Amino acid sequence: MCALPVGAIAGELWAGSRLRPVTRERVALPLVCVTLLPCLGYALHPGLAVSLLLLVVSGAGSAYTLGLDQWIVRDVPEELRGRAMTLLTAGLMTFQGVGMALAGVAAELLGVAAAVTGAGVLGTVACVLTALEVRRTEGRDGADHDMTGR
Repeated sequence: MCALPVGAIAGELWAGSRLRPVTRERVALPLVCVTLLPCLGYALHPGLAVSLLLLVVSGAGSAYTLGLDQWIVRDVPEELRGRAMTLLTAGLMTFQGVGMALAGVAAELLGVAAAVTGAGVLGTVACVLTALEVRRTEGRDGADHDMTGR
């Protein structure tokens, strides 16, 4: 499972050094929607090398968080940014930790391939629904933020 954080570090380093802040914002929603798709490859019961590749690619999608950071820097008043970033980071880490714990339980009950595939399906559906809701509600505050690149 260390391949996932390795991919996350690589993805964030690449996006942080190669993409401009506005581009990071634009790719955040599409990237979060596809980040867990590589997990669907577990349905084919891949060997170790392919499993590692799938997890690295999935982890690289974590670069979407850099776009979230840009939204906070842009939209949260400076005096509240530290608190907002702390809340965002704590929330993400908490949900990721709970997700990993639940995935471990699922893997014990269903097997690794079914658990990772199921996490890919459920996670992708949840991310797409969240992105659609963000897209639907963006700009209601009077601002015209284009977070999807359109």
